[in-house]
Amino acid sequence: MRDLILNNFWWKLLSLIVATLVWLLVNSTMPKTEFAQTPVVTVSTRNFPTVPITLMTSAGNTNQYRVMPAGVAVEVSGKPEDLEKLPTEQITAFVDVTKIPDEKEVRADIHVQVPKGFKIEGYKPADATVEKTTAAN
Repeated sequence: MRDLILNNFWWKLLSLIVATLVWLLVNSTMPKTEFAQTPVVTVSTRNFPTVPITLMTSAGNTNQYRVMPAGVAVEVSGKPEDLEKLPTEQITAFVDVTKIPDEKEVRADIHVQVPKGFKIEGYKPADATVEKTTAAN
């Protein structure tokens, strides 16, 4: 047993010192990561049954349109305390008529936007009928 330790003792001691130095170097340069607990965030949903649909038109467009249906039901998710305070006026539903063909009646997609911190879970209907009621002169 004595020969096992004392045979090439200085080489063994040198390798132990080098291994310790390498371990210290690697350990000091590695970023320290702490396993912090992530907070539990509860997310709720809230239905807004009648968000009015507005029309997005170009500035030079003098046509008048009628949208059917006039409103859309939107389901929004977010933090419960923020959802309670969210007014319907901050949810925007619109139909873009700047790129629709020059026809009397067309189906167009409805787009919905919500404030930052909220997510749209869904809305119905997904499209609306846009009817041109007057033409530009």
